[in-house]
Amino acid sequence: MAMTQQRNFLIQIPPFNQLPQPLLNELADSMDVVYFPQKTLIEVSTSISENYLYLLIKGKVAEIQNEEITSRYSVRGFFGDTAILGKNEIQAHYEVQEEAIAYKLPAKLFLKAFEDNHEFSHYFNSSIVEKLNRIHEAIQSATSTEVMMDTVCSAPLQNYVSLPPDATLHHAAQQMVKHRTDACIVEFDDCDDCDDCDDSNNSEIGIVTSTDILKLMANNEPDIASLRLGGLANKPVQTVHEFDYLFNALLKMTRFQIDRLVVRGDEGYLGFLHQKDLMSLFANQSGLVLLKVDQAKTVSDLVVLGEQIDGLIGNLHHKGIKTHYIAKLVNELHRKMINKLATLLLPKHLLEKVCVFVMGSEGRSEQVIRTDQDNALIYSDGLTEIELEEVAQFSQTFIATLQQMGFPACPGNIMLSNAYWRMSQTDFAQKVKDWFANPSEENFMYAAIFFDAEVVFGREEWLKRLKQILLDEKEKYSNFLRHFAVSVLRFKTPVGFFGGLVAESEAGHEVIDIKKGGIFSIVHGVRCYALEAGIEKTNTHWRIKALMDAGVFDKEFGIELGETLNFLNTLRLESMLKQLVEGVELPDNKIRLSELSHMQQDLLKQSFVVVEGFKKRINHHFALDGLM
Repeated sequence: MAMTQQRNFLIQIPPFNQLPQPLLNELADSMDVVYFPQKTLIEVSTSISENYLYLLIKGKVAEIQNEEITSRYSVRGFFGDTAILGKNEIQAHYEVQEEAIAYKLPAKLFLKAFEDNHEFSHYFNSSIVEKLNRIHEAIQSATSTEVMMDTVCSAPLQNYVSLPPDATLHHAAQQMVKHRTDACIVEFDDCDDCDDCDDSNNSEIGIVTSTDILKLMANNEPDIASLRLGGLANKPVQTVHEFDYLFNALLKMTRFQIDRLVVRGDEGYLGFLHQKDLMSLFANQSGLVLLKVDQAKTVSDLVVLGEQIDGLIGNLHHKGIKTHYIAKLVNELHRKMINKLATLLLPKHLLEKVCVFVMGSEGRSEQVIRTDQDNALIYSDGLTEIELEEVAQFSQTFIATLQQMGFPACPGNIMLSNAYWRMSQTDFAQKVKDWFANPSEENFMYAAIFFDAEVVFGREEWLKRLKQILLDEKEKYSNFLRHFAVSVLRFKTPVGFFGGLVAESEAGHEVIDIKKGGIFSIVHGVRCYALEAGIEKTNTHWRIKALMDAGVFDKEFGIELGETLNFLNTLRLESMLKQLVEGVELPDNKIRLSELSHMQQDLLKQSFVVVEGFKKRINHHFALDGLM
């Protein structure tokens, strides 16, 4: 019975759960239970025959090197492995902070498992990227039934039909019936590099659908059957790769308000993904929220949807979906809600005279839990006094309604209800120039959040012109990037000299502000490199990929930086979700170390090492020493 309990305990702890059953049984049978009163000092022997690995059943233990706490262990955490594997450069000891009960496993058996099982040993020797990927894979394989995270090729596809521009509509209809599909592609030129085509603006192909044919018949077009496809085809054609996620496909359908996508592979086009087939897969799943946004008729409908999105976030997170994928989905929903709200509130005659955009984390598609608003508005030059008053009234109502929808007000008042962030095209262009002509910490912050801006309603080209002014002004001021980048070093990385986590005490808990400690430095540091390179993408992960493609970051470093950012954001999201459950109205960025597992604390320390290395790289690249 005792061995069964010990085996059941071991299989709950990675990487012991990867061991073959006979070896797991041998380890379980060799373990003894030990009790440690509070304040006990546990010394580690240098002799393997007298050493042990300790696995905590209850209590808390701190690892101490040179009077610095370097690790903290709680239930299902284990310690002593670094000493057994000879990884401690400085002799460590362990102090019991809360009375503890533990299993002790003889070091020689731990070493046997290490030497005999590759997966087991790889756990202790693998990189942070490998560890993080293994965690996500384990969670997803155990719990994920979210169809949205399946790939496009797993969905039912309609057969692919393509015809030349001079083919008749009658012939197209015959082919569509023959191949049981409701669309056909019109190929204007050969497209051998389909994988490299811009799938948002593919002008080399067009599409004719059964809906087009019905419209022609309803309009009593003469000689319909003999019409040539070249004059009927719709462009551009939206496509999706066969290995992309289904939720990305649904996002694209809703964004462009279309019923189907052309599915492409590495060697060419494969078929059509239809919305009705996609939604049959999503029955009772989170994908339905996307369509509800489009169907919203009133502000009240949008308020209800905001609550449903909060539930969606927790659902996807618990299923092991990576945080930056959740953020991408959630921010698309947020943008559609904001777009719908602007459509509902703006007077009809102003719809073409206004551009609303989001900035900061929303602009980067990185805000998951709604923590604040960062938005602004550009309006046409030459509005009348009455129209200006209408825009001002819209702005006040818009921000107040967003708060009802769950978007808290920005503490810094960076919102379009503030006249500073609501200007004509000409005045906004001058404002951007003024940020450079009058350098200050505040103006650098404004430039930073503006660089992350994305349009959610109205004329995208207006914002694009302003961003080009920002890039042009940056070139005129040679020292701008140095002063812009110095903020990366504003906050100290919370890791000690010996690699321990440096926490603050708050209400009896050890806490770390994870945004200040790591997230901000990565986000702003990558933003600095992107601004220097003229990269237009706003999302930090997209920027990292673009910097890798440009040769600024090598592949290994770029992947490590991206995975580190995702892990830090995941810990932040977990903390925020817990705070919401506890009734906190506006969650903060602090994480409690007592709520992290041994593995999470270990990965957090490694993450901060990556952050610190990135900060040193930025310090050297932008020559920041003379500015601090």
